Parts: sequence; C-alpha cells; structure tokens
Amino acid sequence: MARNIKKYTNPFLKVKVPLATPIISASPNLNDALAFHQQGHLNQAEAMYRQLIEIEPRNSDVLHLLGVIFHQNGNDHAAIDLIGQAIEINPNVAGFHYNRGISLQKINQSEEAISSYDRAIFLNPSFAEAYFNRGNVLIGLMQLEASIDSFDKAIYLKSDYAEAYSNRGVALQKLKQLESAISNFNKAIDLKPDYAEAYYNLGNALKDLKQLESAISNFDKAIDLKPEFVEAHSNRGISLQELKQLNAAIASFDKAIALKPDYAEAYSNRGNALKELNQLDAAIANYGFAINLKPDYAEAYFNLATAYQELKHLEAAVTNYDIAFNLNPDIEYLQGMRQHARMFMCDWRNASESLIACESAIARNKQSTAPLIALTLFDKPQLHLLTSKIFVNSKYPQNNALGEINKRSDGCKVRLGYFSADFYFHPVAIWLAEQIENHDKSKFELFAFSFRSDIKDPMRARLEAAFDHFIDVDKMSDLDVAKLSRQLGIDIALDLSGFTKDSRTGIFAARAAPIQVSHLGFPGSMAASYIDYLISDMHSIPESSQKYFTEKIAYVPCGYTYDSLRLVSDEPMSRSQFGLPENGFVFTCQNGCQKFMPEVFDIWMNILKAVPNSVLWLMEPHSSALANLTKEAQARGVASDRLVFTKRETVGEEQERARIGRYLASYKLADLFLDTWPYNAGTTAIDALWAGLPVLTKAGIAAVSRMATSALKAIEVPELITSTAQEYQDLAIQLASDPQKLKRIKDKVQEKKATCALFDASGNTKHIEDSYIRMYERYRADLPPEHIYITDAAPKDKK
Repeated sequence: MARNIKKYTNPFLKVKVPLATPIISASPNLNDALAFHQQGHLNQAEAMYRQLIEIEPRNSDVLHLLGVIFHQNGNDHAAIDLIGQAIEINPNVAGFHYNRGISLQKINQSEEAISSYDRAIFLNPSFAEAYFNRGNVLIGLMQLEASIDSFDKAIYLKSDYAEAYSNRGVALQKLKQLESAISNFNKAIDLKPDYAEAYYNLGNALKDLKQLESAISNFDKAIDLKPEFVEAHSNRGISLQELKQLNAAIASFDKAIALKPDYAEAYSNRGNALKELNQLDAAIANYGFAINLKPDYAEAYFNLATAYQELKHLEAAVTNYDIAFNLNPDIEYLQGMRQHARMFMCDWRNASESLIACESAIARNKQSTAPLIALTLFDKPQLHLLTSKIFVNSKYPQNNALGEINKRSDGCKVRLGYFSADFYFHPVAIWLAEQIENHDKSKFELFAFSFRSDIKDPMRARLEAAFDHFIDVDKMSDLDVAKLSRQLGIDIALDLSGFTKDSRTGIFAARAAPIQVSHLGFPGSMAASYIDYLISDMHSIPESSQKYFTEKIAYVPCGYTYDSLRLVSDEPMSRSQFGLPENGFVFTCQNGCQKFMPEVFDIWMNILKAVPNSVLWLMEPHSSALANLTKEAQARGVASDRLVFTKRETVGEEQERARIGRYLASYKLADLFLDTWPYNAGTTAIDALWAGLPVLTKAGIAAVSRMATSALKAIEVPELITSTAQEYQDLAIQLASDPQKLKRIKDKVQEKKATCALFDASGNTKHIEDSYIRMYERYRADLPPEHIYITDAAPKDKK
C-alpha cells in the first residue's frame, strides 16, 4: 500500500513575535536600543540591552526585550529564562506572558505555553493575538474544539483577523468538517487576498474532498503569491499524483526539493510517485534520501518497506516496517502490513501477540489494518466490517462533486460497466471470462473500464473481444472515470476489485452509476454507503451473516462462473518430475504461504505424523518462508524432506495457456488438497476440483472462511466440509488411510463436474443476469436496494 505523506504546514501555525507595548523609561538609551531592535539590527540592540542590564539589573522591560532577541536568534530556553525574570519583577504585563508563551510553544512545552497565554488574556481580556496563539497550541494538542473556541474569541475581538479564520479552518479540517473549513479559508482570503497560506490550506481541504483540479488551482495561487512556498509545491505534487499525472507530480516534487534541498517529505512523496510508475529502484533511492535527511522519519521507512515488499525483498521490508513501527506505531495501516509481511515469510514469532494487538487497535477504531489483510488474519466478520468502515471513511468518503445521476429513458439495453485492474491472466479474469462471453447481448451492453493498460496477454485479448466496449482508464483520475461512466450511461457499475491491489474505490465514491455492485474481487463488505449490492450465494453468506454487510446481498445459486477453457493438459506427468514419492500419500496446498497460520500448520504436521510415508506438497515460497517452514516442521517432529516444494513455472505470455494446463494436470498427482483458514483457498481449490482432486476444508464464519465450503456445496460434495479443526484433522487421516473411501469421493468429484452448478458457466451467468435485472427494476421503480434471491438460491418463502 503506497502512502502519501502529506505535510499540511501552515506558517501561521508558527507564532509571530510582536514586541511588548511601547515602553516609557528614564534611560536615554532604551528607546535607541528598541529602535535598533524594531529595524532588525539584532546584534546592536542586544549589545545595548546588555549594557542597560549592567546599569539596571532589575529592569523588567530590558530583560523582556533581551529575551525576545534570544527567541529571534533561536535560543528559546534562554528567552524563557530572561522573560521569566522580567515577570518575577513585574508580573502584570500581558505582553511578557504572551512572548514567554511564544518561546514555550516553540520548544513544544505546550501546556506551559497555554498557561502563559491564559495569563496574558487574564491581564488583557481583549488580547486577540493571545487567543490566536492559544488556539494554535491547542491544534497541536489535537484539542480541536477548544482551539476553535479560542479562534472564535480572537475573531470576536478582531473581526478582520484573516489568520484566525484560516487556522480555524485548519482545526475544522482536522475534524473532517471540510465544508466549514473551506468557508473559513475563503473568509480569510476575502479579508486578505494576497494570503498565500490561506490558498494553500484551501487547496488541502479541496484535496481531502477529492476536488483535485480545484485543489491544484489553489496551490498554484499560493505559489504565485509565494514562489518559494515549498509545502505548496509538494502538496500540488500529491494532488497531481492522485490525478494520475505522475510525471507532472514528480516535477512539482523536484521544484520543492530545488527550493529546499533538505526537504525530506518531498523526497518521500517523489518516491511514492516513482513507485506508482513501477520505478521501484528509483523510489527506494528517494526514500533513502528522505531518511538520510531525517533519520527519525517513520513514514519514509514505511514507504521504503512497501517498495521492498513489492520487489519481494521481504527481509528488507520487515526490517523497515519494524523501524517505522518503533519510531511511530500509529502510522496508518502499518501494524497490519508489518504482520502481513511476516506472514509472507512464515515468520510466526510473536504472531499471537501481534494478532491480539491488531484486533485491539481495530476495535478502538484505529487505522491499523487494511481490510484485505484483516480477511487474511481473522475469521471475525464483525471485525472485517469494522475494518472496512474505518478504511472507507478515512480514505474514500462519499464524493458528491458530480451531483445526482439522471435516469436514462426506458427501452434501452441495461448498460453494465465492469471496472478492474485484472483483465489479464488473473483469478478475477478466470471467474469473469465466460460470464462476459455468455451474457445476453440483446438485453445487456457491456463496458470494460481497465485500470491497467501495461499488460497485454491472451486473456486480455479474449476479454477485449467479449466486451462491447473496452476502455483503458489508468491515466484518468477517479473523478474523471466516474464522469466518463456517467456520460456513457452506465446503469450498473461492477467493482471487481474491492480493496485489493490496484483498486480504484474513489470512482465509486463519486457514483459511477446509479447502481453499484461489489463482485468477484473482494470477499467481504466494503462498508461503503455507495456500494449497493454484493453478489454471493447462501453458503458463503448465510442470511444470519447479512448483518455483517452494508451491501444488500444478491443471492444466486452459485457465486462462481469458472472458465471452462482452462483445459487440463494431457501431457504425460510423473510424480518424480516434482520430487514427489511414487507410492506415498501426497497432501497438497497450492495457496500462497501468507495464508498459512500456525494453527493450520500444526494440524498439517499432525496429519503427516499420523500417515506414514506421506508428504505435503507446497508451492515454493520466498526463500525465507521456505527456511521457516522447514524449521517449523522440524520443531513439530516432522523431517524436512516431508515438505516438498515446487517452483511455479514461468513462461512467456503466448505460452501461458499451456502452462495453466500443465499446472491443472499436476493436481492429478496429489491425493488430497488441504485447505487453509481463516482465508480459504479460492481459485486454487476450484482448480483442484476442476482437475478432479478432492478438497478438504473447515467451514468458518466469515465469507472468506467459507469460499471452499461454497465450492464444495456447488459441486455437491459436502462430505469434505468439516466444522472444527479436530474434524478436519481426523477426516484427512481417515481419507489417507482408506483408499476406497477416497476413491469414491474422487469419482464423485469427477462425475459431478459435468452437471453441478459450480461449473455451469452458462447457467450461472443467467442467474447473475437475473439479479442485475432485479436490481435495475427496483431502481426504475424508485425502490431502495433490497436483498435479492434468484431461483433456488432462496428458501422457498423468499422466492
């Protein structure tokens, strides 16, 4: 997950340094010293103040002014001491307390600074600047309502106080009251049209509202007024990046760096843009520059870790996640990503403690674990729902910039828009291809909106031919894609990604279509008010689980539409090709190793120990995961040679279909597929069943923990579904020990392939089409979304 480091710096959050009220003194030199001070000749003024102190050590005015000099020269500790001496001599001068508060604020002694401002206000209740600075300190303490109250008092005392309006807007923005924040920034600009910081703050609020073009326009105004405004250049770059104008974004970051060569945040943001361009080595270099400039820059370590993870440099990724966590454990989504990276390494040290910590943070509404990672770690649908709510509210709130959608006239085909980054040889495409090819073109017009144009393979070519319209939108902003979808009159927008890699949730936040559906890609609730339906079946999401979904469920008999063109190769294969024993029992799991939980591995090792001459055949993972799995097996009393690892075959695009055929055929060499939990096998389990290999699963609670259950119900082999870990273990051992029982199940799997719902692509497409028609009819009748039951998907009283 890329992370944009935003630096919403507001120079007016830094305190100003007005001098105290005019001073009347018998000393002939004090006014001369004050004149030098006000003209900016600090050295001369300091020298004269020191002479005056020699003459009159308890002159409070001189002590105070000397303290101000020290503050201006960056020595706030000395300033606090000197102004404190002035206050001891004369405690009733509001300006003394005010300027001492400024120095205390500068060294982050916030509570003491507030006390000084409070004393200044007590002595001078009309001291607007003291209220203003007090509000700034309270923003830093995240006491936002209190800060707004202080700004209100400053504005009451000084109605044209543009800075107070602007910083009031900053507080409102942090409270996510963006419309009110924008109103305050605009008021500040009305009062002070050349106020660069207010334009900058307005740009930030508009950016949060995803009004990116307007945000950039205001950053430009800030830069026109203040060309050296480095934060405006950097945040302009972030907005351009969100608009997918990546080279222009990099140019903005370059300008910020040119103005401020030690600007670590700009280097980190530049790295994010380069990472999105898939220039990972260059991204890593920029994160390194940021860290060299700012060694405690936790967010840069986090970004560096994500880049290493994409490169499959897992040890480096985990190392940098750990550094980031030690520096700042509250970085958004760091906690979950750190644990997930360890799962890819099968590094289960302290896994229980880490999972408890992740769960606790989610329960406290912390942005700690991304939704997809939560699905991997927990079989707790209430936790999954909460994780998605936290994520979507913080990252993708509803965007009303495009307004309402007008209904199209009747009599037209229903226009379906499929949105995805995965229109190539990818699991989503496996489920989608025959669905698109089997659609009734007399009723539906099909549009593909592709988020990736860089992958051209036979599956993409096949899908391009199947759709009526195929549009690459990877260079367009989310808002522009939503606008295009509306212009094309899309009736039902199908999000095939959810919260998976390369998803574009912002498109749906802006309402790409009047009906929006989550389909195929994400096996959980998106918890977004603008996603109306989710397509599933009664086995994945029983009616008792509807409470864990904000979407209405469109129930179909089978939620899968498997690609029957994934042909099982008839090339001769032998166990010896894969290092498997010719006569022993072969258990297999071809899931990614990040799905392996210690509990599941414990059971697998128990099974191996109970079944002589058996092996567990796994896809070869990262070298660190392979070493850890071998070590974990040995720790459980299982010899390392009973784990057999096979590298995934890699071929050119033109050979991919043949590779898939060989991969499917290899399942025939195994005896039983062992499922994982809480994240079940999805495509791999159904691939195994397609090849004729039985799949053993444990039914969980969440939809992601019931994917294999759904598949086994759809192929009508429910005897392979267990309810507990012990049942799972016992049945695996029983099947390995009873060849006749296993053969009967294998024969049943092979027999049911031809007639079952699981592999009925045409029938499943018809059911899904029926659900689309029902959704569309409700919309046309001005009825809100409601659960939909198609044919035998429903109990009799729900049909």
